[in-house]
Amino acid sequence: MGAGQGTTERILDAASELFAQRGYAATTTRAIAESAGVNEVTLFRRFENKRGVLAALGERFSAQMAGRAVAAAPDSETVRETLLRLARMEIAGTLQNGGLAIRLAFDAKSVPEVAALLGEGIPSNLEGLADYMAEQQGRGELRSDIDPRVLAEAFFGLTSSYVMYRMVMGIGDLPEDVATDEGIEQLFDVFWSGAALGGDGR
Repeated sequence: MGAGQGTTERILDAASELFAQRGYAATTTRAIAESAGVNEVTLFRRFENKRGVLAALGERFSAQMAGRAVAAAPDSETVRETLLRLARMEIAGTLQNGGLAIRLAFDAKSVPEVAALLGEGIPSNLEGLADYMAEQQGRGELRSDIDPRVLAEAFFGLTSSYVMYRMVMGIGDLPEDVATDEGIEQLFDVFWSGAALGGDGR
């Protein structure tokens, strides 16, 4: 990682932490710069303003979203392998950024730029995965009697939404079902048993 890339990542990491703690509106560019160990001019050169920092964070989140990553799934993977890999990615991303996502969801009610960011990212994540589900239904890999959007919603319900629910509820220790590969695979199998052909005896 070059020095420039390192500075960018430090700024984004600092912004992520401060947005999660204080909220978007209450966080200043000066506070972000100080936390990142850079001067405010450096932040402005890279992102222009706080909205630019938010947009860059949105891009970083998008790279960890199943709905975007599924387009690059290798042909050598089975559908189950692809979806299990994406489930692990979604859970890891939510464990890393879930606190920020929860705070931004609250901020979206009163801050237009935050609402715009979430309004772009969440639907595109859902639509990207729903498109993949529909494609696999057409190939006979998944049950065709379930709307592909419902399959996508169910997938997220047992991955990112599941982890965020536990965060909101304030569960202390990280539960085994999202802390280990075996636990995640068992959680995924709850989804897979209903989505795969033959999962309901058909």
